[in-house]
Amino acid sequence: MVKSKFVIIFSAVFLTLLSFVPSIYEYITSKGIPPERYFVFEHNYNFDFNFYLSRIRQGREGQFLVTEKYYNQPHKESLFQIVYLYLGKAGGLLGFSDTNSYHIWRLVFGFLLLYITAIFGKHFFEKKWLYLFFLLAATSGSWPILTTTPGLFRFATWMGWWSVMDSLQRITIMPHILIGQIFLVLFIIKFISGKTVNLTRAIVWGLSGLIAGIIFPPTLIIIYGFFAVQAILELLDIFSLRVEFTLKRKKITDLIKTRIIPEFIFFLLSAPSFIYIQIMFREQPWKALALFDIEHRIPLPYDQYLPGLGPQLILGIAGLVFVIMKNKRKFYPAVSWVLTISLLFLVFDKVPQQSPIRFTEGLIHIPLAVLTTYIFQLSFQAAAATRGKLRQLIRAGAATAAGGVILTGFLVMLSMILWLTDQTKAKQLATWKVPLGAQLGYPVRDFMEGIFYLRDNTARKSVVLSYITAGNYIPAYAGNYVYLGHANTPHEDENEIEAERFYKGEMDLGAARKFLQKERISYIYFGPQERELGEIEDLKAKYNFLIPIYTNNSVKIYRLNI
Repeated sequence: MVKSKFVIIFSAVFLTLLSFVPSIYEYITSKGIPPERYFVFEHNYNFDFNFYLSRIRQGREGQFLVTEKYYNQPHKESLFQIVYLYLGKAGGLLGFSDTNSYHIWRLVFGFLLLYITAIFGKHFFEKKWLYLFFLLAATSGSWPILTTTPGLFRFATWMGWWSVMDSLQRITIMPHILIGQIFLVLFIIKFISGKTVNLTRAIVWGLSGLIAGIIFPPTLIIIYGFFAVQAILELLDIFSLRVEFTLKRKKITDLIKTRIIPEFIFFLLSAPSFIYIQIMFREQPWKALALFDIEHRIPLPYDQYLPGLGPQLILGIAGLVFVIMKNKRKFYPAVSWVLTISLLFLVFDKVPQQSPIRFTEGLIHIPLAVLTTYIFQLSFQAAAATRGKLRQLIRAGAATAAGGVILTGFLVMLSMILWLTDQTKAKQLATWKVPLGAQLGYPVRDFMEGIFYLRDNTARKSVVLSYITAGNYIPAYAGNYVYLGHANTPHEDENEIEAERFYKGEMDLGAARKFLQKERISYIYFGPQERELGEIEDLKAKYNFLIPIYTNNSVKIYRLNI
């Protein structure tokens, strides 16, 4: 038992660190970036990274509820992304910077998810089969696409543009997703245990569901679906028994006591998280979160998603079929999990408020790994029923297939490390002064120095006018409110147009004063991107009520004298 736990922990630590290798490489090589550039230790998509970082900063600075720094008008605080706020508090107490807090929690929750995945596997397997399941689950990924780069072969992946689909990146993906996934696995473990849950524990788990629903709502949608599918499978199994009705009734009664009542309590206590979300979605700026998903709906490309699940999709489906044929109730949770995710894809294809692609974060690779392991287990059982060379042949074939699946997955992970380190090299060579959108690059040092001036010399509640990139960085690194800066900013498109008019000098003095007063703006950030809009060297020449308070080679900052 001790040896088993050590092997799992060691493997989880190794895989977590392996997933973090691209970040470690970026940090180590950061000294090699040009001196005029400022190293920002970002993750995944930089505009969203700064969005999360702004919440972490709020926690470290003493906030208890989240305020939207990417919105310049008075508004109610909320619980949205509050997990980052409290991760910031915890990181601050431990002496971490905001950026380091984010990355350290990625490591912590990435490891925990892997370890809890192994605990889930113990419900089905032990010893060597548990190890096999764990390795299959951890390395499960796309069918490899062999490609060549100068002097090297490596693998590309299907749907590699969606980070959560990648076997390497998903291990240390964004912390709020990892926390939601941890809750999902824990809930499934708890409610498949078969033990009667007393009222107190049911309430505790229900309140945990409430928290999970606030942090990552798909967790609750998936677990509700899992409850329903699992109950249907178990009821069908009971009704298919060739026994007296009294025995069937007893089994149904036991099912109600041990599963359905605790799950109903869980539902009653956790569902209010959706009520809260719907109430907050009626008000700005939180309404913009819902509108963004509707207006920028990402379809799920099944022609990429299915091969993106790799060989374990085929093997897992085969395992699912054998579970149903052989009536293996032990494996019903894995079957229910796969069916739930599949049904949610179909349902949310028709629901405009949420794209089905969100449920790719539902860890379907874990139940597929369970069913894949079951297939290999059946193969060895079949071998045991034979003799001589046939037995050896079946065992060798099954072992080779299992090893091949794991090795392929591991090679895909190693290839992704190469792709991501290439991405870091591209960032180090970028020539644009500030990145915009999906552009890779470190901002110029002057750009960041201007933001640090705001951090050190302005009130946190003050509003800063800038254009897109500075607006994205200012809440994260200075803590001010901004007029625009993120896709979740209400009326972002209209705000970009107004800001562009201001920086181009298209507003007369009266219109500019009215605009700045209406939007509660106290400071103007005039950096590389803002200067390019109108090719104006000094905004004071156009708007004489602006007072310069900071200047470097690339940035000027003004305060208003109105």
